[in-house]
Amino acid sequence: MNPLHLIRLTGTCLLMAWAMVAHAQIPISNEGTITGCGDALVDSGSSTGPYGANEDFTITLCPEAPDTTIWIEWSVFDLDVNAEVTVHNGNSTAFPILAQGTIDQLQNTIQVATEANPSGCLTIHFTSGAGSSGNFAAGINCGQPCALPMPMINTDDPAPYRVCPGTEVLYDGTDSYATGGGSIAHWQWDWEGDGVIDFEGDSGWASHAYTEPGIYRLQMHVVDDQGCESIELTNYIVQVSTDPLWTMDPLNYTTCTNNPVNLAVGVEGQTFTLEPSVDFGGGLFIPDQPGQCFTSDLTFTQFIPGQLVGDGNDALESFFINFEHSYMGDLTIRFICPNGQSVMVHQQGGGGTFLGVPVDDDADPDTPGQGFDYWWSPDATNGTWAANLGGTLPSGTYESVQTWNNLDGCPLNGVWQMEICDLWGSDNGFVFDWAITFADSLYPQELSFTPTFGLACDSTFWTALEFDQSSAALNGWDCANLTVTNPNSGIQTYTAHAVNNFGCEYTQDVTVEYVAFQPAINANPDIYCGGVPVELTAVVNMDGEGQAVYSWGPAEFLSDTLGSTVYAEGMEGPEYFVMQIAQTFEDYDGLVCTATADLLVGTCEIVIPNVISPFGTNGENDTFRIEGIQSYKDVELVIVNRWGNVVYESRDFGDDAPWDPAADNASSGVYYYVLTIPVEDGPLVVTNVDGEGVEYDGQGPFVFEGIFHVVD
Repeated sequence: MNPLHLIRLTGTCLLMAWAMVAHAQIPISNEGTITGCGDALVDSGSSTGPYGANEDFTITLCPEAPDTTIWIEWSVFDLDVNAEVTVHNGNSTAFPILAQGTIDQLQNTIQVATEANPSGCLTIHFTSGAGSSGNFAAGINCGQPCALPMPMINTDDPAPYRVCPGTEVLYDGTDSYATGGGSIAHWQWDWEGDGVIDFEGDSGWASHAYTEPGIYRLQMHVVDDQGCESIELTNYIVQVSTDPLWTMDPLNYTTCTNNPVNLAVGVEGQTFTLEPSVDFGGGLFIPDQPGQCFTSDLTFTQFIPGQLVGDGNDALESFFINFEHSYMGDLTIRFICPNGQSVMVHQQGGGGTFLGVPVDDDADPDTPGQGFDYWWSPDATNGTWAANLGGTLPSGTYESVQTWNNLDGCPLNGVWQMEICDLWGSDNGFVFDWAITFADSLYPQELSFTPTFGLACDSTFWTALEFDQSSAALNGWDCANLTVTNPNSGIQTYTAHAVNNFGCEYTQDVTVEYVAFQPAINANPDIYCGGVPVELTAVVNMDGEGQAVYSWGPAEFLSDTLGSTVYAEGMEGPEYFVMQIAQTFEDYDGLVCTATADLLVGTCEIVIPNVISPFGTNGENDTFRIEGIQSYKDVELVIVNRWGNVVYESRDFGDDAPWDPAADNASSGVYYYVLTIPVEDGPLVVTNVDGEGVEYDGQGPFVFEGIFHVVD
């Protein structure tokens, strides 16, 4: 047996506070009285094998110093049903029994000499029966076991604790407490959970910044003022946020001045998964050296510190090896866990069966052949290697020679070894790689997380460094959706902000280059009168070289529908013309700026009605309106009834709604109007309902007075 690290894993408050390394192994078959501490009591087989049948041994363990006591802890207790250990509270078997057990009943338990025991000694009596075989070992210690202090982290912030990469976070261990009546004197912090103390001090506070996204199992240990150290694992899970995936596309826009651009924050949290890994060992040459063993190592760190293999049939899924060898019968293969326990999966047998496709040539010992994949699994039903002898052993899954329960109690973390021993001569082989696959149930449960981003204004929003005050947000800056525009050319940067449920803020810049595009349209003159065509002209202001295409409509009154300048004529009344400009740019491939405008060309002819019928049912001629008056601005109209009362008044009759007598509850009869048209120069043609027109020239404004009838 190996020297023991005595670490208490289960039990009551009377627990040891520090690990003690045994200096020597004392077989119980030595019997008699042993004085001193720090050694290990082991079975009669010691390091050579298990205890035997029909044994009956008694040994007394006593402290060296007066007024001290002995206490023992069973780190190995694997007895058969016919064997039994009895612990007496004194220096002989005549004293009371403290504990008694068989099979695994005393595993990891502690027995302490009580205050009623003046000798401070313990006496252990062991018996075995016919055919008995097993192992046991206990650490021998002096004094009293510690009442272990309890480490506590962030009791107000239950795990998993979410933090941002690179953010210094203050962790609180002040709620840790001593169970033996003292107080906590020292705190030790293991940020990675890898068993290495990264920071220690006499304060319960410690700060740390995790720089990489991931899942960390923070371990914190405490030592009380009696020197007792905690062994309880805090296993405080810290999740460090992953960087998000920005889904906004594109991140660079090119658009025209005054053109609105819609920006929307698009962001997704990225999942972090702590995958259970299958670690692979490196290649290994198995030379022809009879009796020599060769090993290859794998180191595991991803399990909970102190986590052990329970039932080997459930904990381990398989051992794997890719191997070639020219003679199966001279090999032993075993896998060794970090504390030295092992399982033999192949123990010679199988004779000259080939493994893989070896180079079976003693003259060429250094050339590797072709390896086959072989597994050993607790669920295998294919027999052992030796049970499948003959020819070449096919790739597949096989049974182990020894029981998988040999690995019960193995630490999961640490160095695992594969050992191959070549016992005979005249052959060699190669291991190309090998692996251990543990059951998924052994891995920590907190294996993945996905940060989330909300769309509320406090979680996703926009900011900008404005290059001038004209960069406008048409729907506000404080939410996920933003519409921006700018009348001036240049490059504007807008910054999307996203805050996830970890409290981490991320930003992404989006640039918009505004290309100058400023169309202008005019009609000269703006009134069609006397048959003189009206010139319609459009121009644009653009950045760099390019080409503009102008189109006009309707074609009925236009000299042409294409070109920057066209002429309108032949209208009998005011007419709207539609102009569209499509501009391309040599410096901005694919950019097309467009503008559409409606242009009203009025006529100089107006028609003033003399009768309206607002109370009819056909919906025609029911308001007082003047055709053609919309060609003129700031036209004043006043209508009075027969008693001189004003019933309607407008200072811009060309744009205002006509007078509706029915809506104003006006009665039928004669009404008087005064119409003032502020035209500086004529001509102005006024036509009556009979189509007779009178042309007015000279200086304006022109004032017209008259009557009209409102009839039923």
